[in-house]
Amino acid sequence: MADKQFVYERRLQVKHFFDDRATGQKRRTWLELQLKPPEKTPEGWVNDGKIRLSIGEDRDIKGAFLLSVDEALRLLKALQMAVEDHEVEKATMWRE
Repeated sequence: MADKQFVYERRLQVKHFFDDRATGQKRRTWLELQLKPPEKTPEGWVNDGKIRLSIGEDRDIKGAFLLSVDEALRLLKALQMAVEDHEVEKATMWRE
């Protein structure tokens, strides 16, 4: 029986470049978001896809998270709330 290959599509890659204070070298960290789309089984069932978040430094992957669609939605909502809270606090500071 052949192993099934999962195909992930790259959707976003965020790179952050910085100067390493300890070595004086330019370094890079990154976050990559990939999607495995939903698929239909031969029996007619539809299986959810997955979202994979990978975090790395330079060319090495330091960690990866495989999220269900529900987990990805919760992460999205948490990020949105954090950004909104940040913007409200910043606006309050500007008004003071």
